[in-house]
Amino acid sequence: MSKNGLSPAPLVLITGATSGLGLALAHHYQRTGARLVLVGRKPLAALDSALFTPATYCQSDLSQPDAALEIGEWLVQHDVQHLELLIHNAGLGYYGALATQPPTSIETLIQVNLKTPLALTHRLFPQLALGHGKVVFISSVAAALPVPDYAVYGATKAALDGLARNLRVELAGRIAVQVIHPGAIRTEMHAKSGIPAGQLSTERFPTAAQVAAQTVRAIATQRAEITLGASNRLVMFAGHWAGGLLETFASRRRA
Repeated sequence: MSKNGLSPAPLVLITGATSGLGLALAHHYQRTGARLVLVGRKPLAALDSALFTPATYCQSDLSQPDAALEIGEWLVQHDVQHLELLIHNAGLGYYGALATQPPTSIETLIQVNLKTPLALTHRLFPQLALGHGKVVFISSVAAALPVPDYAVYGATKAALDGLARNLRVELAGRIAVQVIHPGAIRTEMHAKSGIPAGQLSTERFPTAAQVAAQTVRAIATQRAEITLGASNRLVMFAGHWAGGLLETFASRRRA
């Protein structure tokens, strides 16, 4: 309780908050009155000052090995002692066969999608425990599917699922752990992935705002894993129970 007898506003940390789903989530939690810590690579001067301020924005490149320590130090400097919600939203995806991927691209993707979320969760255990907090990993339906030309992306998302499954047991009763599986979203990520223009029709994907609304509702539940959207739930079911058939189908499409 605060000095005036009211419960303090919950503190929400969102990575990848300057665009796409992360930005849509940031706008939502700002409207609820939550205290925000928003993490991204862009300089503060390039961002909307109504949302991103020196008190809410931590500029950090999650592809760097020391990003978790950097964010932790920012929280110490801003006297953030408790954390109610940590949303690991930042993610990268590079298009192309694994054999043609530059080693630097592979390492960057693994760092952003897996290593930094793991390290940041580890770094923030004290704040999360004090806030009786919740860690949310934004995974993907790709975690359960053969995704040729996105092999490393799919592998990192599957690894996040495994990490969350084990943390849920280790932290039971202290810190909640949830995994959310969206499908494809209409964001800049596809263009940045290097997929050839015209090969993917993003207009059919839901917008970041639409998926953010679904994500917020999912976070409000007590469910450990949630897949957003009926079609995505069907895809996830097929991936878990008919993986061999999906691999055969994917191989034939590439033949």
